[in-house]
Amino acid sequence: MSSRFVGFMMRHPVSVVLAAVLGAVFALLYTATHLEFDSNRLDLVSAGEHYKQLDAAFSREFEDLPGSMVVVIQSQNPDRAKAFATALAQRWETDPHIAKVFYRINVDALKSKGLLYLSPDQLTDLRQQLQEHHALLQELAVSPTLQNLFGLVNQEVTRSLVSHLFAGFLQEDTQQEKPPNLSLLLTLLQQMDEWLQGSRSYQSPWAKALTENAEAFSQDGFLWSDDQQLLFVFVRPKAPVSDVGGFRTAVQRVQADVREIHNTYPETAMGITGAAMLDSDEMVAAERDTTIASVIAVVGVTLLYFGMFKGLPRPLLALGTLLIAVCWSLGFTTLTIGHLNIFSIAFMPMLLGLGIDYGSYFIARFEEEQAATRQIQSALVRTFVTTGPGVAATALTTAFTFGTLLLPGFKGIAELGFIGGSSILLTLLATFTVLPALLVWHERRRNVSPTSQKKRCAESPSDYLAVFYRYPRAILAASALLVGLSLLCIGRVGADFNLLHLQARGTESVLWEQKIFESTKQSPLFGELAAESLEEVKRKVAALKALPSVAKVESIMSVIPEDQAQKLSLIEALRPLMADISLQGGKAEAVDLDALRSILGRIGFKMADNEGGQASQEDAIRQQMHEVGRLIAQFDETTARMGDAQARQALSAFQAELMQDLGEKLDLLQANVQAEPVIAADLPPELRARYIGAHGQYRIIVYPSVNAWEFQPLTRFVKDVRSVDPDVLGTPVMNFELIRGMKEAYKQAGLYAFVGIVCLAILAFRTVRLALLALIPLAVGSLWTLGLMGLFQLKFNVANLIVLPLIVIPAVEGGIMIVYRYREESSKAGRPSPLPLSTGRAVLFSSLSNIVGFGSLMISRHWGVFSVGLLLTVGVASVLLASVTVLPSLLAILSARGRGRLMRQTRVTNGQQRRIRHQCSPAPAAVDARRWTYPNQKS
Repeated sequence: MSSRFVGFMMRHPVSVVLAAVLGAVFALLYTATHLEFDSNRLDLVSAGEHYKQLDAAFSREFEDLPGSMVVVIQSQNPDRAKAFATALAQRWETDPHIAKVFYRINVDALKSKGLLYLSPDQLTDLRQQLQEHHALLQELAVSPTLQNLFGLVNQEVTRSLVSHLFAGFLQEDTQQEKPPNLSLLLTLLQQMDEWLQGSRSYQSPWAKALTENAEAFSQDGFLWSDDQQLLFVFVRPKAPVSDVGGFRTAVQRVQADVREIHNTYPETAMGITGAAMLDSDEMVAAERDTTIASVIAVVGVTLLYFGMFKGLPRPLLALGTLLIAVCWSLGFTTLTIGHLNIFSIAFMPMLLGLGIDYGSYFIARFEEEQAATRQIQSALVRTFVTTGPGVAATALTTAFTFGTLLLPGFKGIAELGFIGGSSILLTLLATFTVLPALLVWHERRRNVSPTSQKKRCAESPSDYLAVFYRYPRAILAASALLVGLSLLCIGRVGADFNLLHLQARGTESVLWEQKIFESTKQSPLFGELAAESLEEVKRKVAALKALPSVAKVESIMSVIPEDQAQKLSLIEALRPLMADISLQGGKAEAVDLDALRSILGRIGFKMADNEGGQASQEDAIRQQMHEVGRLIAQFDETTARMGDAQARQALSAFQAELMQDLGEKLDLLQANVQAEPVIAADLPPELRARYIGAHGQYRIIVYPSVNAWEFQPLTRFVKDVRSVDPDVLGTPVMNFELIRGMKEAYKQAGLYAFVGIVCLAILAFRTVRLALLALIPLAVGSLWTLGLMGLFQLKFNVANLIVLPLIVIPAVEGGIMIVYRYREESSKAGRPSPLPLSTGRAVLFSSLSNIVGFGSLMISRHWGVFSVGLLLTVGVASVLLASVTVLPSLLAILSARGRGRLMRQTRVTNGQQRRIRHQCSPAPAAVDARRWTYPNQKS
């Protein structure tokens, strides 16, 4: 069979190569026009179809929350941050590429009903406060001037009740004596000083003094982080993330707009992040880095080939064969699957490292056979007969290992397994067809003479690998020691399943996602549930709030107050108290600078002499009092320097802003006491779309109280929420399914691969003894790899878990090829070499090419891709060391024992012959055992 096949190659080498090249060209063209990238995580998980159906139904009912891209603005000046956000929103509201922009909630319709959002106890306390300070508010309403205001503050300071004036009179208990709260006084003095210095940035000091829930509206509906340091603008492009090209175009437009408008606000810091940006940046980084890695792999393997095989033509033939196989693989992948995902995108540099092995084994043995026979056809036939089965066995083993990734049913990993397995088989096909045809064509053009071939054979290098097994017992003892140390370090091997840690290092989206996490008390990740009725909303919200892993629950109940009938009766009781309090009739008077100085002087005198305050609060109070005194002294100094006319002008402008603001707050309170119940129609459109679906369903949003990027807290959160609604959706659920599915898939694939490889090895060698010998590099190399991971604190993650099944490939390849050659040599008479040079060189090249292919992934900024390359490099290096030390040493010992048995058998046979000759011949011949020579061995 081999002779007929080789004969066909000898007759039609050009036709075979031409057909292969045409197939590769067609495959490349088909790939370029049809291959896509799939970044949808729903397409990766095992239950993806179920979640796709849930997600599709959810999308039909509710608008997507505009969080696919988030522009984060950071500024010390809130007004500048809001101006930046407004400018961005105005540009994108008319941009045809932007589906929606969300940067503020219009709360005007709810401001007049703000008291309904207070609790009954808070409304009762508000009534008591208004009764106590009714006369004070009336007096200020009559004469709304700075001097009158500070005069009233002076009275409150005197009575140690400044905290009951505006800074806290709505929430503090008047029955309990408390020390002075100088917050309002400090705020007034600070703002007044800024106005005297020329600043015109006004911030209301009345918000907390009039309504406890005013903080919710203090930023005019803009979307701020919990610490008020980050302002968010949510934008959703029309192109979905799955449309890689369209989404990237939209991202580039958004980035250009942000940078352009940022030039107007250079004092602000800004960045773009969000779930879609993280996914997009991850895919872009992985695509870019794997492309570069593929180039590095090709160049590295080429240089390695030239260095080890001491020539240029044959390495080029092997690389050409591999590139043809890669083109076939791309075309077959495009035809069968049609896309790559975040896992399978890395198969190219892997294939370049793994696929070159078969060509190297083939060429190494071909050179050896050609040196012996000096005939192309005979050398090819011998190569097919001797090395072909081993190459086929290793390729089938590799394909089977990739195939085990299909068994757990995890779709993203299964696609990688299908692509990897089919690519290996196509590479094997190219090795057995294209490479022999190229060798025939090349050797005919070379027309090498027998003399030159003999010379080349004579000049073949010495067996430089023998040093690794020359002292087998010492090598095995050292290896056993390393295995023991590895077992001690295995317990230190950890795992990090935080998906955020896998992202491309230093990318803008990752950096700002971390800033958001630090600046916001609640996680930016959230789950989503649906409810059919308000009663179901109430039931689910109550159940969710009772869960320890839940920090916050948002629903329609969050924006429509509860117990409105009871609250309206309490609000009605406030109407008489607000009937005669209004700044509308107050006369606007000029600032009396002398009177203001006098009042501030009396206040400053109290700040200097007051020794009051409880011991536990004394330090804080004294610090406030010292600051009040300093600001009053600075006021005197500044007004004296400016002159009375200029100071009076600045203070009059500040007084106008201050009293206008107070009038608006009092008017708001007046409107609140006339409020009607809040209904869904009162809500801003953004809130209605957020919580109410197109067909009347209600959305519930649940935020975790734990770090949902870490797997253990994430697992607890998802399980807790699923106990309320098993159909919960959202990023935490997808991340949980992704991590759990990948962990289980890799564990199962690793187990299946190991069991399958053992069975295949037994079938290949038809003996357990040789099969176990072939698996020694796998066992020893894996232990060394785990030991190195523990020693250097290398952690498993959801990306590099692929090492579990893939480490089998180079380990079993080397073991099978070495044992195959050992069995072949053992079939001959004499003592077989544990590692013949051609086989050893092929195993060394195979492992080094794997290291180059896998190691090229370490150029990636994407930590997941980098960690895959790092761990596979460590693993393959460990397996290589085991292949050229432990296995040959064992074979050397076995070979020596076989030689000893042969010696004993020879002596017995020789003795029998002597006895026979002694009986039959008077002159027996003497045999010198020292001059015994074994076949194929030098005497």
